[in-house]
Amino acid sequence: MSERSAPTQRDVIEVLDCDLEARPTEAPGIDALLPHVRGVSKTDRALLVDFDEQAAQALEAFVEAERLCCSGLGWEIERGPALTLRITANEVQLEAIKSLWNNKPI
Repeated sequence: MSERSAPTQRDVIEVLDCDLEARPTEAPGIDALLPHVRGVSKTDRALLVDFDEQAAQALEAFVEAERLCCSGLGWEIERGPALTLRITANEVQLEAIKSLWNNKPI
């Protein structure tokens, strides 16, 4: 039986086909958002990440930056009973993205 290792950041960037140079350096990253995550779930075509309301401004800046560097993915903020980030991508990309949120249960 072989063990699968967690993907490296470089692996994830390649799968997502991101252009990190297009991302503003001052934009918040996932690390800034993790303390505000309230839940993570996955559907067939999307990863849904729920946040507390205090993250709204940082989440908006994060999404704007991601739309620039990872423009092949869908980045949408949904406001309803929860503040939710909906990331749409193909199955391989969703698995890579899910690994970035690995300290939250899915």
